Amino acid sequence: MFAIGFTEEPLEYPYDDPSIPAAPGRLVLAKLTEEFLANLSAWTKSDYESHWRRELKTLLKGDAKIALVVSYYGNPASNMEIWRVYRDREWAHFQNQLLPCSTLPTDFNVLEISRYIQDRATTNAEGDRISEWPVAIRDIETFLERAEKP
Repeated sequence: MFAIGFTEEPLEYPYDDPSIPAAPGRLVLAKLTEEFLANLSAWTKSDYESHWRRELKTLLKGDAKIALVVSYYGNPASNMEIWRVYRDREWAHFQNQLLPCSTLPTDFNVLEISRYIQDRATTNAEGDRISEWPVAIRDIETFLERAEKP
């Protein structure tokens, strides 16, 4: 099973600034369910949802790697939370990352984030296994089919 989206929970204000809301969301990767808070200072819920659908469609078209942004601040001094996704034939492997914006080039465009993520690695520099969750490509296709229905 695969799903990504916002919950019906009310907005939260976790950034020590009552003017910056965050929307609770949920990512389902087979048997794993991950909650996230999407910062709404730079993107709306609709921006996130469009981004997710666009990225997932490129994965289904054959791109080897994409990134799903689940929290974007729009500030070069901040971090963004992403899920890197790597296609391996009929499987997609998901890896979570807190990405410091300071590591990105000055001409970085968040709409092209997949260009900036590293190729898939299954171990880190110390030789430890990187946590990742496999999801069948068919489950992503089913999610997009449901998301596109009116």
